[in-house]
Amino acid sequence: MANTAEDNFRIEVWDKDEEALVETINRSPDSMVSQAAWQAAIRRRPGMLLIHYNSRHVMEKIVTPGEVKIPPQTIIDGSVHAGLDVSLGDLREWHKLRAWCKNCSHHAEVKPAALIRKYGKAALFSTVERALFCTSCDRGGPVSLEIHKLPRN
Repeated sequence: MANTAEDNFRIEVWDKDEEALVETINRSPDSMVSQAAWQAAIRRRPGMLLIHYNSRHVMEKIVTPGEVKIPPQTIIDGSVHAGLDVSLGDLREWHKLRAWCKNCSHHAEVKPAALIRKYGKAALFSTVERALFCTSCDRGGPVSLEIHKLPRN
């Protein structure tokens, strides 16, 4: 996933020794969206080290309370499976989706309605990401989905 100047807030999950990045939960240009994602990450990632960034600066860093409930084999390429991620039905009309190719950094807007028609409202992002492919590079993927808010104009 390519870094853009607009996505200055992010939340990362690290192993307890802070040696390996497990996943990036959220990238957002919006502080309020990032704060909501931070609160949700604390609830949904028990026993994990979370770091909340504003650009390069650490805003918050905690080991969440509780025991780790995610077996290591369920974390594949930064996606968390089995009900721990967003479903397509959680999207609202003011959300837009952007797909990023992890190989070539090609990005494109994706219509949520088209994904819902194809995969259903209950489909999780991790499932949809594995089914999508890049139309730009020869290798065809892997693809990561990002949620952004539509501008207010």
